[in-house]
Amino acid sequence: MKQKQRSNWSLLLMRGPDQSVKQFNVTRRSVIAAPVALMAIFSSVVVGLQLKAHSELHRIQQEHKALQLQYSTMIHEHSEELVTKEATISNLAAQLSALQQEQKSVSSKLQELMELEAQLQQFIQTYGEDVPLHLNRETTGRSEQSNSYRQAEGSAAQQRQYEGIAMMAYQSNAPLSQMTRSLESLMTSMEASLDHAHYVKEQIDSYPNHWPAEEQYITSGFGYRSDPFTGQIRFHAGIDIAGSKGDSIFSAADGAIIEAGFESEYGNYVIVEHLHNLRSVYMHLETITVKVGDEVAKGEKLGTMGSSGRSTGTHLHFQIMQHDHAVSPLPFLRNEKIVKEDQHV
Repeated sequence: MKQKQRSNWSLLLMRGPDQSVKQFNVTRRSVIAAPVALMAIFSSVVVGLQLKAHSELHRIQQEHKALQLQYSTMIHEHSEELVTKEATISNLAAQLSALQQEQKSVSSKLQELMELEAQLQQFIQTYGEDVPLHLNRETTGRSEQSNSYRQAEGSAAQQRQYEGIAMMAYQSNAPLSQMTRSLESLMTSMEASLDHAHYVKEQIDSYPNHWPAEEQYITSGFGYRSDPFTGQIRFHAGIDIAGSKGDSIFSAADGAIIEAGFESEYGNYVIVEHLHNLRSVYMHLETITVKVGDEVAKGEKLGTMGSSGRSTGTHLHFQIMQHDHAVSPLPFLRNEKIVKEDQHV
């Protein structure tokens, strides 16, 4: 069998004109294998680079995921913190609003207290602390001693409340709610005192002790006397007060006009009804300036002095009726008469 002849390639390497030429003999297989090897090496390098790039990409993706997770965690934590802070701010705003409302309430109650105190001061200035009220305490349902004791206790309690509120006002940590409760308690106490003051005022003003005419000269007293027309002994149910025609006639106390008109014996007359079944009567008037149903105050003008009806001259016949019985007006006018609600006089 004939052996196949190998074909060799010669590779001449010329380094320069004066240099020797070197010849290299290579086989055809080696010439073909060299590029293949180079391609294999290049492919290996490319594959290696791709693997490295893929690994780096995977690492970057992992780091990105980790960063995203960290970012999400931070956002979540800060969101919770933000929600907490917003809730705190909202709570503080609500507390501030409540405090402002309490402050307004305290200011309002202080204003009301000032008004109540002003009314009490006005009452004291008008009537004095020692009220000269000659009324039977059975009428009010209180004894004078127990009433005075309660007033003293009430004043002392109010003073203690004032001092407590003043102390709280200087304490920076004193709750407004506590001050509000103290003010409400003090207001209740002062309102009770004011109610009592109004009650006392009503009793005083309805007590017929105001002199009913401009002059104070009495020409005829209460009781039996000689009738100026007949000369016979006759009961005189009031007092006659002298004066000039046209002088003002005043109501002896607060009350309501229940009669006002003319009668042949009384002339022009007015009857005023007061508390405790008391009535005051004014006769022989020249003119009448009130009408039935009017509410009149103590000292308010009812008409003018005259000599109408069965009269011997200009004067006022003034009388007081208690339980429809005529009583002497002088003890009332002198503030000496004790009113007895449940007894006839």
